[in-house]
Amino acid sequence: MDIIFKKVHTLKDLSLSAAIILSGIGLYFLNAGLGILIGVCGLLMIIFYKTSYKRAGETTLLKKEAVDICSSCRDSLRAYLDGKDVQPEVKTSPEGAVIRLEVYYNAGESVAYAQLFDFSNYSYVPATGIVELRGPRADSLITKL
Repeated sequence: MDIIFKKVHTLKDLSLSAAIILSGIGLYFLNAGLGILIGVCGLLMIIFYKTSYKRAGETTLLKKEAVDICSSCRDSLRAYLDGKDVQPEVKTSPEGAVIRLEVYYNAGESVAYAQLFDFSNYSYVPATGIVELRGPRADSLITKL
């Protein structure tokens, strides 16, 4: 079964968009053209400005973190995502080739979804599938980010 994420609004996103729309309405009475422009920007923010993610079928809000890591950490991360009992290494210093770690996480609920990518032929190629981590395993990866 594939794990699919979709972008969603948070309360912060909606309140920021509403504040910009209200600013546009207030500004309309001082300068009509500028008020309409700011109001339209607020409406576009409601449509396009989404900062959180949700896994399809779940209600937990997730943040996305993408980190470029040196290739010396690849083996420990790969083993960690395969379920072995090792501590993941996350070093961002430029020691050799680069790998990418994408993590969707919620630290409050100790949930993380991680995927490792290799850099090959000027693009990132998936090295692992999306792995679901819960509890202390998720916490140890989240704290390394």
